[in-house]
Amino acid sequence: MLQYGQITDAPVYLNDKSLVGHCEEFNIPEIETQMIEHETLGSIGVMKLPRRGLSGLDGSVVMSFAEPEFLGITSNPRKAAVFQVHSKLDVFGALGLDEDNSTTLVTHVTALFHKSAFPGSKKAEAGKHSADFSVTRLMQRDINSSTPILEIDFFANIYKVNGEDVWPA
Repeated sequence: MLQYGQITDAPVYLNDKSLVGHCEEFNIPEIETQMIEHETLGSIGVMKLPRRGLSGLDGSVVMSFAEPEFLGITSNPRKAAVFQVHSKLDVFGALGLDEDNSTTLVTHVTALFHKSAFPGSKKAEAGKHSADFSVTRLMQRDINSSTPILEIDFFANIYKVNGEDVWPA
């Protein structure tokens, strides 16, 4: 049966505990494997094979309202911020909301912020705060599962998908 999913809410938690706002947009970095080209005499073409390395991970967040604590953290490029985004995923089918398949995707991020736009002031409009960051650790999992869907940690040299190492040791 055909189903549709949509993110309906995305609260942001700092240091895995204190609520610091709600996302309007959260752009998770694209995971890009670096490739090596192989071209040999007599081959019919150039073959690209993955190497054991990822490109840098850059992302961004736009908050509909951010606590002052979060504004300060996104302004300091020297100190890593540890935060979570809880994306509420509602799944709908022919009979309406499918509560059994609806879930929350929890994205854990350790990042260094390098661009931050403070909210302006305009009468009768909510201020928005946007910030760009470079990721050192990224992990996403279903809230009902202890096994991460994706886990990348550049300092610990971890790259796993569904709990399994992408590259054998």
